[in-house]
Amino acid sequence: MTLSIEEVLREAKLVAGLEGRSLSSLVEEYLESLVASRWLERLAASIGVERLEPTSEDEIPSQRPGGFDAAQAVREVRRSREERITHGLGGQ
Repeated sequence: MTLSIEEVLREAKLVAGLEGRSLSSLVEEYLESLVASRWLERLAASIGVERLEPTSEDEIPSQRPGGFDAAQAVREVRRSREERITHGLGGQ
C-alpha cells in the first residue's frame, strides 16, 4: 500500500479533528516524543540498561542491573518504618 503525503495529511487532520486538536499540535507532540525517546535511549545506554522493555514478564529479572538487592532494600525500609512508628508510639 502506497500513500501520498496528501493522503497522510488528510488522515492526520481527521485524527486531529476527532481528538479536538490541531495537526500542528499532533506534529509537535510527535517530535517531542521522538527527541525524548532518543534522550532516554542514550541515558539507558549510559547506565547499562539498553533494553528498556523486556518482551515478557520472565525476562524482567534477567534485565535488572546487578549488584542491587531490591528485596533487601525493601526489608530495610520496612524495618526502619516500623522502628520510627514503634519509637513514636512509645514516646507518647
